[in-house]
Amino acid sequence: MANPRRVLVPLDGSDASTSALQHAVALAEENDTTTIDVIHVHAPHSRFSVGSSAPLAPEAEAEARRDMLAAVECAKQKIGDRVTFRTEEGEPLVKLLEIARDGHYDLIVMGTHGRSGRLRTLLGSVADGVIRNAPCPVLTVREPGGEYESFAERVHHVPSVAEAEVEAAVHR
Repeated sequence: MANPRRVLVPLDGSDASTSALQHAVALAEENDTTTIDVIHVHAPHSRFSVGSSAPLAPEAEAEARRDMLAAVECAKQKIGDRVTFRTEEGEPLVKLLEIARDGHYDLIVMGTHGRSGRLRTLLGSVADGVIRNAPCPVLTVREPGGEYESFAERVHHVPSVAEAEVEAAVHR
C-alpha cells in the first residue's frame, strides 16, 4: 500500500485531527490519484468537547466548526477537489467504522490524544476502537508540539525521518 488512492480522515476539531489532515494532504501531494474524504461525526446526544467531561458551549461548537472548515479549505488550496468534507450524525466509533467499510478506503489517517491507562478507560478512545476494528490500515497522528516527543526525539534529540519529511511537506 505504497500509494493509497482513497483516504478517510475523521475530523473532530482537535489539534490532533487537524494534524492528521495535514499528514493526509502530504501523502496526497506525493500521489496525484489520492483522494481524501474528511468526515466529521456529530454525536447528536453529546454536548461534550473532544477529550473532555465538560459540556461544550454553543459558541465553542461554532468555533470548532469554523476551525474544521478552515482546515478543510487549507487542504483544498493544496490539492484541490481531491478533498471532500461532510458531516454525519451518530456515535463516532460506530459511524466511522461503517463509513470505512462502505467506502472501501485504503487508509484512515486520524488524530489521537495519546491517552493511556485509566484516562483512556474512563473517556474511551475512538482511535483505539478504529485501530482494532477498521477494514484497512490506520495511521494515527498526535497533535503537534506540546509534551509529545517521538521515540526518535527522546533517544536522538532529533525528529524521525518521517516526521521531518511531513513537517517539510506541510510548510511548503
